[in-house]
Amino acid sequence: MYTLSHYYRDFIDAIGASSEKIYKKLNLPLNAVNDIVINTDKYIMLMNEIDKECDMTLVIQSFNFDKFTEFIPPIYSGLCATNGLECIKRVGIYKKLIGPFTLNISDKKDKLQLTFHFEDSSNIPNLSVVIENIIMTNLLRRGTGLQIIPQEIETTFEYDESLIEFFGIAPVKSDKNSITFEMEDLLEPFVSKNNIMWSYLEPELKKRLQELEKDESISAKVRTILFEKIPAGEGNIETVASQMAVSTRTLQRKLSEENTTFLKQLNHSKELLAKNLMLNTKSSTAEIAYLLGYSEPSAFSRAFLQWTGLTITKFKEQNKGSR
Repeated sequence: MYTLSHYYRDFIDAIGASSEKIYKKLNLPLNAVNDIVINTDKYIMLMNEIDKECDMTLVIQSFNFDKFTEFIPPIYSGLCATNGLECIKRVGIYKKLIGPFTLNISDKKDKLQLTFHFEDSSNIPNLSVVIENIIMTNLLRRGTGLQIIPQEIETTFEYDESLIEFFGIAPVKSDKNSITFEMEDLLEPFVSKNNIMWSYLEPELKKRLQELEKDESISAKVRTILFEKIPAGEGNIETVASQMAVSTRTLQRKLSEENTTFLKQLNHSKELLAKNLMLNTKSSTAEIAYLLGYSEPSAFSRAFLQWTGLTITKFKEQNKGSR
């Protein structure tokens, strides 16, 4: 899942594409006041549509940190670093705060190779590759005050002439997308080093990352939806998958990757709801059973015993002080 800022249309227009045309084509809300959450497939479609229309010269200009006015903590955490090596490692840690993919770093003795992937290791869109490469290069140039040139750029697609001029090197055609920097360049001290700023940024970034990692698990998202849908009689995989904009098969696969199943999450959600209702309301066992989708209180009682190892009566006795 990817959160699309409600200001993203401004960025699309600024790089020469028509946000209105693209949003209409992808059925995205034109006048959204809040951020929009889209799935990976929609994100890929969005970036590919922008790629067809944008002016690469304007894309390059948009990520010139000398003229950058927007404060993006993960980016500034890199600029506060001691050198390029530390900068890249910091950005690698906090990258997921500003994008739906991860930065993989390969240490090759005298150089460092960077590749960007979605979390399932699949390739990100071409335009996303270009933007990430521009960002990393500009971070190093802004940090050192030097015109750092990548040692090598591997690409699965053709680079615009303006990109070749910007990077100062022609890319090599390959079956993967990567950008490599000389270790010597990465060890150049950053003139933008700022330990005081970093002392403020680090705790906040760590907190945001912990919250993101906690909230971004598919299991957590499924439970959040189930808490709302179970009392409405819609606690089924089809409803949850629809809410998450994925197929039921994809949802099952993603849950399997987290070593769980939809049934386990459903039962866990019912257990939490049941305990909450017992401890915080005066609902009867029959009423709770009905809310959780059981036709008979006895079926709910058996399920509760299976979840907790306790009868409903025993659970209430043990938690009298909590009511």
